[in-house]
This record gives sequence, C-alpha cells and structure tokens, in this order.
Amino acid sequence: MEGVDVELIKGDITERSADAIINTANNMLILGSGLGGAIKSKGGASIVEECTQHGTIEVGDAVVTNAGKLKSKYVIHAALTEFDGPILEENIVKSLLSSLRLAKKHKMKSLAIPDMSLGIVRFSPELCAQVMLTTLKKFLEEENKTLRTVEIVVWDIETYRIYKKVYEEIIQ
Repeated sequence: MEGVDVELIKGDITERSADAIINTANNMLILGSGLGGAIKSKGGASIVEECTQHGTIEVGDAVVTNAGKLKSKYVIHAALTEFDGPILEENIVKSLLSSLRLAKKHKMKSLAIPDMSLGIVRFSPELCAQVMLTTLKKFLEEENKTLRTVEIVVWDIETYRIYKKVYEEIIQ
C-alpha cells in the first residue's frame, strides 16, 4: 500500500471530489432510493441515461458512467445484488474488485468508496468492513498502479465507529 493514502471519512459520498465515487448498485443499474437515489438527484439525468445504455450487468461486475453535476468526474456502479436482492459477502468482494480494476484501467488517482453493507437487506457492517478493507488492502498491495488516494466514506456515526475499529486493525 506504499504511496497510497487510505482515509476513513464520515460524510456524504456524493459531495466528494475524487476522480470517481462508487455507487452500490443493483444489477439492473436502477438508481432508486438510498445512495443511487442521491446520485440521481444530485448528479442528474445523464447518469441515469448512461446506466440505461449499459443495461443489466452481472452481480459482481461494475461499470463507469459520467458523474453529471456531482463533484467527482465519474461514478463506478458496482452491482452488489440482483434488484432488491440480499447482499452476499462474495458479491462485496467481486464488485469491489471490479470497481478497483476499473479505476486502474481508467488511470484514476482518487476513489471514494461507500459502506457496502447498505441495501434492502442490510449486511452486517462489521463483517462488511472486514471484507471491504481486507479486499482493498490486498488490491492496493498486489494490483494497484494508479490510485494515490482512497476514501472510505460512511454516512452515520455508528457505522463510522464500526469501520474505524476495523480500519485501525487492517489499514493502519
């Protein structure tokens, strides 16, 4: 992880000015409620149009769209579930790796990643933090060529506390 600054931030990922933010999406790339809804509301119709052009993708895959009116340049949509389906540990790993590899392919230097445990069926934030941060650390050590700043952005103070404990164990 040498040369990469990994930060844990409590805040609104749609306000981050990274090269890209990750959207925890369904495989139909429908920006309904939650993070997808916030991205649609703040970013505008061009993001929705590009998602529609991509169509349905495999769970675990990710695609890049423009970021519309958001502060970031791009949105990486990581398909965690089938539409309204549960979040599975293996899909967190697959979709995060797909997202990180897209960032590498597009030579992105900065990336903001949300808590990936949110959804219709909430996944354990403790386990999610373990899975995400372990996957991120391994990628940064073994595959990264371009990323210099990675922000883990969580919305609420309770989740921040959970992630902070795991962050200190795995990243620091």
